[in-house]
Amino acid sequence: MAKDKERLPGRLARTLKVGLLGGRVGSSYLGGKLGDVFRSEESKTTARIGRHVDNAKRIAETMTQLRGPLMKVGQLMSTHAEALPDEMVKLLTPLQTSAPPMAFATIREVLEADLGGTVEELFESFGEEAVAAASLGQVHRARLRDGADVAVKVQYPGAVASVEGDLSNIHLATKMVKGLLSDLLGQSRFDVTPFAEELAEHLVQETDYCREAYNAKLLYALLAEDPELLVPRVHDSHSGLRVVTYDWVEGEPLDWALEHQDRAVRERVVLQLQRAFWLQFFGGGLLHADPHPGNFKVMADGRLGILDYGCVKIFDEPFLRAFGEMMHAEMANDEERLRDVFVELGLMEDRDSATEFEDMRMIAAYFSAGVREDRVFDFAEFDYTAAGRDLIKHFLTRRRPPPAQKDFLFLSRVVLGYYEYFARAKACMNFHEYVRPFFAAGFTERRIEIPPWG
Repeated sequence: MAKDKERLPGRLARTLKVGLLGGRVGSSYLGGKLGDVFRSEESKTTARIGRHVDNAKRIAETMTQLRGPLMKVGQLMSTHAEALPDEMVKLLTPLQTSAPPMAFATIREVLEADLGGTVEELFESFGEEAVAAASLGQVHRARLRDGADVAVKVQYPGAVASVEGDLSNIHLATKMVKGLLSDLLGQSRFDVTPFAEELAEHLVQETDYCREAYNAKLLYALLAEDPELLVPRVHDSHSGLRVVTYDWVEGEPLDWALEHQDRAVRERVVLQLQRAFWLQFFGGGLLHADPHPGNFKVMADGRLGILDYGCVKIFDEPFLRAFGEMMHAEMANDEERLRDVFVELGLMEDRDSATEFEDMRMIAAYFSAGVREDRVFDFAEFDYTAAGRDLIKHFLTRRRPPPAQKDFLFLSRVVLGYYEYFARAKACMNFHEYVRPFFAAGFTERRIEIPPWG
């Protein structure tokens, strides 16, 4: 056994650190609220910002130390700029890219145990330096004996146990979120249980590399012939329970395209993201639900490569059809049809309630920004973060939040990630004209077969 073998911290260490973090964050917000009684309005604002900064530093430091699921939680938090204070988002954003890699001796041990041979036997060459490191595993570039260049994703030792342990700590995370909402908005009644359930489902998928390979094959079957998008093949011969090997995808990072001086480059990648979304949703009834910028590559031939399949949501067909109906009704401004489909989707309980309908129209308007009207829409002028916060405040200050719908949590996560990309790209185009053919077709049937899992 290698002397420098590493593992993710065990359950006891994780629980103690999470408990300490939760206690410090909770105490910070409780103490802040008590102290606000004696502060002026200006002093309250300054103190509140200070609390957000201090707690973001605590969260980022703890999550980086523990890696695993908690670091994934931090990554998810950092992608929701519409729900968190700016000061927290800035300090949590580095969690998306700053995971430290483990030593190659550790990775070699996992590889050889999982694939049943030495690295030298299995590969013609294998880069010992990780090309990417995340919360639960890292990626190395290699070459197979047949000459194929590949990306080898290797799970960290202890990753499965860390997820099992951290799932029991999710209630502590929900308490931190409630403390933040109470401090930020004066609202402690918001039910964050659906978000915790989504997170638990996501984390379990993240550690199941067999499921990831299954997801990747579904997306490959759906998009293999598409001229604008690329999903790499899975090499089953070099994949196992803790290793997945893909074709190597060479290309520029998504950030390169979003910030390119040439507007045509920026707008092409924006349209590719739109295309990927609707082809997956209406074509396959599924969705790559991790809009992390590191999960995309812009290839030399202009295609957009889609990477990392740890979180792919497969939707039920009734939901897909109802969502298509909702988009038709929204674009046609058909209020009666919208009431019916809102009830069908579980977004309204009382079809005739004017208040519920008004609330759902606010949500629909936000998530259909840019596509509802047949005109040029300038995302550089659409402050999606501020609009999202206004929407959240509206619901959090109501007597009762609307019923949650888990499928919409996955959709929301992707849409908000895309909004960030469109804003960064300064996209100014007629989105309605581009997506109209997808809406017109809607969902009829899956273009690919989805075999039973498990």
